[in-house]
Amino acid sequence: MGKLRWNAYIVLTLLITSSTAISGCGSGVRASGAAAGIPAVSVVKLGALSGAQVSGKVAPSEQVQVVSKMSGKVSEVRVSEGTAVKKGDLLIQLQNEDLLQQVRQAEAGLQAAQAKLADTLAGAREQDIRSASSLVDQAAAAVKQAEAALEQAQAAFDLGQKLYNQIRNRYDSGEITKADLDKAELDYEKVKTARDQANAACEAAKAQLASAQAKLDLLKSGATANTIAALEADVERGKAAVELAKNSAANAEIRSPLDGIVVKRSIEPGEMAQPGAALLTIVNMAKVEVQASVPENLISRVKEGAELRIRISNLPDRTFKGIVTFASPVSDPNSSTFPVKLAVDNEDGAIRAGTVAEVELGGTQSPRLEVPKSALFQQENQTFIFKLDGDKVRRIAVETVEKNADWVYLRGDAPLRSGDSVVIDPPAQLADGTIVHVK
Repeated sequence: MGKLRWNAYIVLTLLITSSTAISGCGSGVRASGAAAGIPAVSVVKLGALSGAQVSGKVAPSEQVQVVSKMSGKVSEVRVSEGTAVKKGDLLIQLQNEDLLQQVRQAEAGLQAAQAKLADTLAGAREQDIRSASSLVDQAAAAVKQAEAALEQAQAAFDLGQKLYNQIRNRYDSGEITKADLDKAELDYEKVKTARDQANAACEAAKAQLASAQAKLDLLKSGATANTIAALEADVERGKAAVELAKNSAANAEIRSPLDGIVVKRSIEPGEMAQPGAALLTIVNMAKVEVQASVPENLISRVKEGAELRIRISNLPDRTFKGIVTFASPVSDPNSSTFPVKLAVDNEDGAIRAGTVAEVELGGTQSPRLEVPKSALFQQENQTFIFKLDGDKVRRIAVETVEKNADWVYLRGDAPLRSGDSVVIDPPAQLADGTIVHVK
């Protein structure tokens, strides 16, 4: 499409003109008028919009605000506004000495748990079994000695009991005195106590032998399933502690989530990063997205996956291919138009976000006029617009159809045509027929 044809598709040409640009008015008249207190106004020239073409706006295909998952003091910021980054690049480093120490402690605890489990699974060493066997032999010898001592103490007790009974009988028959009986009772208590102590020592020796034998049997048979399960659980807890500590340390390194360009930096070294607060903004402009609003009488021409031609306002000599990625099945309730999105390659970075794009839908349609909402004003429950007529303005009643937040379509038989100039942001003192000075 040639440049002349492109100019025919321009939606609205904004011409903030000087007083010398308005035909029929001399520069001397303008100057004297302005000096005499004539209102100064800004105007735009209306252009025809082909119904087979809609305007839209360029947005980045991806825009991400980089945030921190944790609070911490910033030790280093490695990027500035305009820096190109790759996914995974380190952008911001938080202070992490304490976090690294926690990692080392968790790793040491895990190593200890793993070593204990490994020793248990490996079973007892030969020297441990020999040592336990020696303790069993010693305990068995002690039992034999205790049993021999008990046997002797029992014999002494039996003899002492027999003598005591004899003396008791003689005392009862009056052959001996009470003193002789008391001495016999004392001797009896001594042998009884000795027998009881020997019996206790024998039982203790047997218990020691049983304990030593149990330890030896445990060494030979190995750990129980419950013991191994408990040790394995300790290892798993250690692994979880290491993973948690490493994640915390990794969170102190804030990395790029995508390829792109840093367009905003909101943090400096020494400041505190807070969780969820935006630190950087990164955009990916390798592909851009054109967001447009399509009238209901044209939406049937737009299908997802379709290829449409696009022109960018600040690149009038180039055309771009746009692929429809989304065509809303639901109209905007405020404008009765349908939101549409198109993906456009921008490898050379020529397209900038925020610029106006014109999307050609194909076919032909009757021209329509667009007017900025800033040109409209309300009086007497009607909508009006001031049209520039020579060096005066004429108040004209209009009917409009909503296009988007900033523009409306004109409808009806208003005496406005492509090329007419209208006042934007009209001063309050303007009235029909007022002589004006164009800024």
